[in-house]
Amino acid sequence: MVRRASWLYSPAILLLAAGCGDAGGPRANGVAVYCAASLPDGLDPFVTPDLGALDARLLLFTPLVLYDRDAGVRPYLAESWTWSEDRRTLTFALRGDVQWHDGNPVRAEDVVWTVRAAADEAYGYIARADFASLLDATAPDSLTVVLRFATPYIADVEPFVVLPILPRHVLADVPPDQFTTARFHLEPVGSGPFRYAGRSVDDAIQLDRVAEFPEALGRARLQRIVLRAIPEVSAQLVELETGNVHLCTTGSSAASQVTGIPGARALPIPPVGLHVIPLDMRQAPMNDARVRRALSAALDRGEIVAVLSPLARPARTYLHAAAAQWLDPERLQPDADSAYAVALLDSAGWRTIGEDGIRRNARGEPLRFTLVAPQPLSGLLTVVQSQWRRVGIDVEMQFMEFAAYVDRIRNPDTRPAAMTLSFTPDRVLLPDPFSQLHSTGSSNLASYENAQVDSLVQQLRAVLPDSARGEIYHALQRHVAEDVPMLYLMYVPRLLAVSARVEGVEVDANGPFASASRWQLTGNASR
Repeated sequence: MVRRASWLYSPAILLLAAGCGDAGGPRANGVAVYCAASLPDGLDPFVTPDLGALDARLLLFTPLVLYDRDAGVRPYLAESWTWSEDRRTLTFALRGDVQWHDGNPVRAEDVVWTVRAAADEAYGYIARADFASLLDATAPDSLTVVLRFATPYIADVEPFVVLPILPRHVLADVPPDQFTTARFHLEPVGSGPFRYAGRSVDDAIQLDRVAEFPEALGRARLQRIVLRAIPEVSAQLVELETGNVHLCTTGSSAASQVTGIPGARALPIPPVGLHVIPLDMRQAPMNDARVRRALSAALDRGEIVAVLSPLARPARTYLHAAAAQWLDPERLQPDADSAYAVALLDSAGWRTIGEDGIRRNARGEPLRFTLVAPQPLSGLLTVVQSQWRRVGIDVEMQFMEFAAYVDRIRNPDTRPAAMTLSFTPDRVLLPDPFSQLHSTGSSNLASYENAQVDSLVQQLRAVLPDSARGEIYHALQRHVAEDVPMLYLMYVPRLLAVSARVEGVEVDANGPFASASRWQLTGNASR
């Protein structure tokens, strides 16, 4: 509802302002207020499947590497890294000037413990598949990490962009079966430019500047960031315009309203999200591929994106917008073809049209199912509901509060026939569809099982020339277009709405907090 085809649905965060500074570094000039639709329950993206937690890792943690501006990666906690010739051994050289927020130094033993935990199913790392081939992790000295893999590691160091390095001295004694529920994830001890400082009575999260954070990595210029939740877009915009909020992560549909606020700007946040509707193939009528293809063909994605935002784009494949080099335009899910949808439904036995306009089978049962979604999607999904109704499909829409929604779709016993999610790519540079399409994938909410697809996904994890890799991506697109385990709707960027009072704000593939250490407030910083 993410970067591990991180699944989530619009999470959100907020910030405020006051002033002070310290010698030898940039002056801390206040508290910034940053808002979003909801706050993640946990702030540790190691176990929290929420984009808000993934965003906040740049405030609280120091990943080994980060994305750069040239479709590559750059050093962060790791000063450098080298691969063995067979790409089975990776060696990181770490910085020696980073501290945990409790004053202990960050050392190679912390990285070793984190990577081992990420590879161990018992610890519940969201992107564990990235480390499934790990053989061993060792620390020859306090600033060197050596990782050995059973097979050549084709993803290079990109999976380490989203892996939060965790403190071994805090977590090593937590039993693995208790790790995912540990208090740490709610109140983490990190090593980033801000430290967790508590929650207020209205559940806002306070993050305070770390004066000891290395200047070379970006010592913060703000004294504090307060993360708040403002569920309604209209309320977010009011708060932004009145100056009570300085930045806010919001939906792309608000772009024109943001730019209508004097001095405000709207920055699309890469990578672009992919909105999908997984179809639980265990349940009728989703257990019939003809019905699933008909659902796709009956959609007019151009009409859907027009309702949402001028920044949205139709999507008909599992590949994200950033992976255009692998796209095969001939192998896409059907779209805007009502005649084809009707023919498919007829062939599946849904022929009789009742007085209510709903199709029925030979037993008189209506073609009806429930689609469950978070409340903010109600307007958009009304369009989807109307398009399906045109071909005789009756869909009951059920909208839920976000936390309850996540609990429901994560449980196979309560999962609805159809649901909606937004994926952000776990790999921007080299897409990995494992979590969505493999039968054991963590984001495979469709219960999709196809032996050929499993094999193709596994093949992508080998060292391949681009031509061979492209053929595999194309073959996967063909299967997904035929099987339709989930409906791909559109590519939609999130927006970072920024008031005129904040300077130094930029976004990149690292998320909305990519430049947070450079943020400064102008004017009355006490507001």
